[in-house]
Amino acid sequence: MKKKSSLKGYTWRTFLLEVVMLLLCSAVVLPFYYLVVSIFKTPREMGLNPLGLPEALNLENIKNAWSQIHFLRAFVNTLTVTFSTLIVVILFGSMSAYAVARRKGKFYKFVMLYFLLGFMVPFQTTMVPLYQQMQRFHLINKLYGLIVLSTGSCVFAFFMYQGFINTVPYELEESAIIDGAGPFKTFLQVIIPVSKPVFATVFILDYVAYWSDFMWPLLVITDAGKRTVQLGIQTFFTEPPVYYGPIMAALTIASVPMIIMFLFLQKYYVQGISTSGIKG
Repeated sequence: MKKKSSLKGYTWRTFLLEVVMLLLCSAVVLPFYYLVVSIFKTPREMGLNPLGLPEALNLENIKNAWSQIHFLRAFVNTLTVTFSTLIVVILFGSMSAYAVARRKGKFYKFVMLYFLLGFMVPFQTTMVPLYQQMQRFHLINKLYGLIVLSTGSCVFAFFMYQGFINTVPYELEESAIIDGAGPFKTFLQVIIPVSKPVFATVFILDYVAYWSDFMWPLLVITDAGKRTVQLGIQTFFTEPPVYYGPIMAALTIASVPMIIMFLFLQKYYVQGISTSGIKG
């Protein structure tokens, strides 16, 4: 019996779809390729052959970026703000979502509406009042002030967790309650173990948001020793001339932690997106 041809069913429509996908892939990969190859180029090479490979392995751009931004100190500041905020957001976001998802009273409906209204208000409308409040409480130019301010985004985590918890069968919790577990113990022993995908999703999305945040650090941090990575990169544009080689190097170094984190958690990220109700 002859084997069916592997090309059977391969139509012009399939070919055109593959071409479109390749073009879309190129639109994503090409900027990243340009970013990486530009690290090792001189200003002359970047101008004459932007997309070509570098003539030699030039590390001056990396050295200049590292020294001008004081990358080690900026990394420590950014990691401190990012992970401190993540701990608070994940803790309070998940616990409040569990309480609202499992309670049906009017009070919890009001809490849900309250969070929803806060989520709908544009950031720009609250920026000035929040800044004034931070001045009143002496939180300007302090890393813990930036952490307190950033935890306001736990509303997003709340809706992510609530959407997932609503899909968890209540029978799992009933068995723990029969064994004498209270609400907090049930949350720890039942909800958290089955919620790993949404925890990873919230972690990745908020990690990227806090790591790459520029607006609030720009408004709040004025001391050079407390700058985050994004504020450090901005210093390349403060005085002319602007050299794009060190900028490309700084952007690449700053993106490495986000790429590593996503590679480790991408399996849970996809599961969390599909089960928490977020659509692209």
